[in-house]
Amino acid sequence: MNTFSENIINLSGAPDGFDASILYNFINEKKKSIIFVARDDKRLDFMRKSLWFFSPNTPVFDFPSWDCLPYDRISPNADISAVRMATLAGLVHVMPTQFVVLTTLNAASQRLPARS
Repeated sequence: MNTFSENIINLSGAPDGFDASILYNFINEKKKSIIFVARDDKRLDFMRKSLWFFSPNTPVFDFPSWDCLPYDRISPNADISAVRMATLAGLVHVMPTQFVVLTTLNAASQRLPARS
């Protein structure tokens, strides 16, 4: 089921790979950017590869989830923290007019640093 409004796409039941085609068409028709929230890392990786197939020139930014639990005794992986901060910094500064941010539900629900 696809539901399109001015700023939100609700996409469900689309076969893997076809969802990337729908997002690609939306980006080209509406000339807007998209934040795609995947169920898990496996689907996120598949969406990244599918988007590259349909549109290799569209900028894709990753916003991964941490690899540790909240209040865990170990810190998140430095590479993951760097990717998260680079994506956030990119969203604050000048970005291309059309881009895709890929994230998971876990990553989107984790706390973010203050904008300042």
